[in-house]
Amino acid sequence: MNDRHDHDDQELAKKVLQGNQTAARTLVSRHHDAVFGLALRMLRNREDAAEVAQDAMVKALSNMHRYDPTRPFGPWINRIARNLCIDRYRRRKPTSELNEQITANPETKGRAYSRRADEIAHENHLMSAVEEAMTTLGPKYQEIIKLYHYDHMTYREIAAHLELPDGTVMNRLFRARKKLQAALLERGIRP
Repeated sequence: MNDRHDHDDQELAKKVLQGNQTAARTLVSRHHDAVFGLALRMLRNREDAAEVAQDAMVKALSNMHRYDPTRPFGPWINRIARNLCIDRYRRRKPTSELNEQITANPETKGRAYSRRADEIAHENHLMSAVEEAMTTLGPKYQEIIKLYHYDHMTYREIAAHLELPDGTVMNRLFRARKKLQAALLERGIRP
């Protein structure tokens, strides 16, 4: 997102706080596709992603008083969507997802079930390993990884958010990745 859109978003957010419905619709239409894309990448399910995108928009608009208009709007709403995705993922039951897929395609019952179960088990193992490895990082490294990889902020946006020089952001992200890689290797996961 460029500086002009950031400024426009900040002005729109102020108008939303004043009850301007047109400004709310503009913010929603401007960010819906990005939020939906983030949710789809995280959840890998179009229906769930659509629901999360809608929930994120509603939550953002109803919590607009918490938005800091000196910061870009995109990363803020992406953080809301990301948290909703994580909540949904935690509530999701892998066995019910498998049962739905098998019921939908009974002729591949054995092979599809086995392969999909293996994929889900592997993904769950990787996610658990990454979450566990993240806990070994210091807070500044956890934050930089989350801002860059989960909130999809640019170096410049992170620098503004953390009030750090761009070079420090790049250096800290490099070090955080190295520490995360080492923590994963200790757990037998080759990144």
